[in-house]
Amino acid sequence: MRLRDSEEASRAAVQGAGSAEQAKIPQADPMVVAPAVAIEVRECQMLSLDAVAELVEAYRNGDTEQALTRKYEVRRNTVDRHLERAGVAKRPTAKMTPAKVEQATELYGQGLSTNQIGISGSTVWKALKWAGVRMRPPRGVTVECERRGWSRG
Repeated sequence: MRLRDSEEASRAAVQGAGSAEQAKIPQADPMVVAPAVAIEVRECQMLSLDAVAELVEAYRNGDTEQALTRKYEVRRNTVDRHLERAGVAKRPTAKMTPAKVEQATELYGQGLSTNQIGISGSTVWKALKWAGVRMRPPRGVTVECERRGWSRG
């Protein structure tokens, strides 16, 4: 039975019987998931109390949230929730202050990549882009652009 058929039958039964309790409403067939699809579905994983205690202790000892998400195979917001419930003060995230942006601009101009400058390559890249710095193409792209006769500009 299709879901639409089930809904129509339910409505008709309720209208004829007067109430949903008096009507014999057909139940929809349970959904069967093919094994190939089931592999892609992420199961909800609950951490044991011991694992949560280890996670909290590891964070207090300097592990990053990202490292903990990989270690315990959970999402970052799960790590956040466990840390919040344990009353752990989260470490501040690295910010690109104007002084850091100026220093990063100088280092980038000397030829360093955004990953070599520090903090996080994407954080540095975004800050430099916002500061109006003309960004170099990623490694290997320049050769391909020249080969095809493309110019960036």
